[in-house]
Amino acid sequence: MKVNATDVKTNFGKYLELVQDEDIIITRNSKPVAKLVKYYRYEEAIREGAPDYTYDKVEMSYEEFMEMYEQTDARFEYINGVVYAMGSPVHIHQHIVAFVIGEFYIYFKDKKCKAYVAPYDIHFEKSKSKDVVQPDIFVMCDPENIRNGRYYGVPTLIIEILSPSTRNKDMIEKLNLFLESGVKEYVIIDPKNENVIHWLFQDKQIDRCDTLNKGEVFESKQYPGLSFDITACFI
Repeated sequence: MKVNATDVKTNFGKYLELVQDEDIIITRNSKPVAKLVKYYRYEEAIREGAPDYTYDKVEMSYEEFMEMYEQTDARFEYINGVVYAMGSPVHIHQHIVAFVIGEFYIYFKDKKCKAYVAPYDIHFEKSKSKDVVQPDIFVMCDPENIRNGRYYGVPTLIIEILSPSTRNKDMIEKLNLFLESGVKEYVIIDPKNENVIHWLFQDKQIDRCDTLNKGEVFESKQYPGLSFDITACFI
């Protein structure tokens, strides 16, 4: 339903009732400027089978998140008590994942540590809010922390590939989470700026941060010899 802003202001109570059945697009000068949608409480969403997008940016406890998560095939992350819906990746994202995981597979082929790609949940049990994330690529060296098919350990190295919708989350929320959880290396690949940001953590403190550009080669400090050509990421 589309209605103009003046009508909404004059008859707000009426539209609060109508929004229970359908979303209301608010217009100004015939152009959409806002949307009025039904508010879903967590309990109502579970009971009524709310569409997955309604959980995005919703605050809930870890227990509530896991209850909701068990009832959907959609992808979500849970950081600092907030749920984040995850969209489908674009071509360049998948190109970078395929290229990098290929290099990682060769390096870790005969080693205890292994590299994995999303969707694969990491449950940070020791974080304040028991966060759950799905990094694009991560290296696991503690398979003993897999329980009932889920990983509850701490990766040594994590890679995220930025997109417009995840830039702030990956560069702020996840940076802090990985730092505080004991991750050793965090690598951000930025298709927009065609560069790589390489964070090194030591004793849960930032030890070093380097920005690498096309023409340079990324090399892990945790795993000498593990590397990839940055130019090839963006071809």
